[in-house]
Amino acid sequence: MTAAAVLEAARTVLGAGWMTFPAHNGHIEGSIRSHQGHKVVLRGLASGNVFAAGLLPNGVRRESSTRPQAHTAAGYGSALGDLIKSTLVPAHDAVSPTLRAHRAVTNVLPHPARTHWEYGTVTTTWALPGGGRGAHCAEPRADFAEGTPGGPGSDSYVRLTGLTAEQATTVLRALHTSNRDPRQHEPVHGGLAQQMKAAAPGLRPIDTYNWPRLGGRCTTSLCVDNRVKVELHYGARPNVANIVVTGPLLANQLNAVTAL
Repeated sequence: MTAAAVLEAARTVLGAGWMTFPAHNGHIEGSIRSHQGHKVVLRGLASGNVFAAGLLPNGVRRESSTRPQAHTAAGYGSALGDLIKSTLVPAHDAVSPTLRAHRAVTNVLPHPARTHWEYGTVTTTWALPGGGRGAHCAEPRADFAEGTPGGPGSDSYVRLTGLTAEQATTVLRALHTSNRDPRQHEPVHGGLAQQMKAAAPGLRPIDTYNWPRLGGRCTTSLCVDNRVKVELHYGARPNVANIVVTGPLLANQLNAVTAL
């Protein structure tokens, strides 16, 4: 009996999207992980039981064990797969900030969407009226990331690309952009940038260039730090703007999703 055989039997029970990582030390140990971020450590076999631990997104280690019907690699693996499916997956999903952010967006999304999971990161994409595209991405923070009180969390953002000027201003009006950054009072150049600024007065200019063929200085990007960034493409009418909504205000991301 090998760790690889036990884990492969568990993967058969769990289905597609799971990956096995057997130990190579001669012991029945290793781990099994899913693209949806589930991480389960196979701790070993003892007294006829199989022991495992789920590594939950909130930093908790959920210890579990079960007894197989047959003391073979297939029997232990099948029991491990059932344990993961019935106990450790629900425990993970109940505290996953990545899954919570994903569900919050898909529950309000007004357009048909496609979802793709890969190594714990979930990306949802959809088409927008007028040829633009929308995307929401949520990914777990690394265990060692700074600024994550209470343990690891999740980062997410909404990216809207190929927006018309009217669509961009509609989105910006739906966002909370007020702030105390004094740079928001710096001048914004170009009619398109000024239109964005009028929709969200808290925006500050980032990049401004001198383009004689467009009549002089033009601001091509604006932002509110850790909240929203606007990219402008003056020569790409009618699809002239991209908007990225980030930061801890999930409500802002939901407002961006539902604005169009």
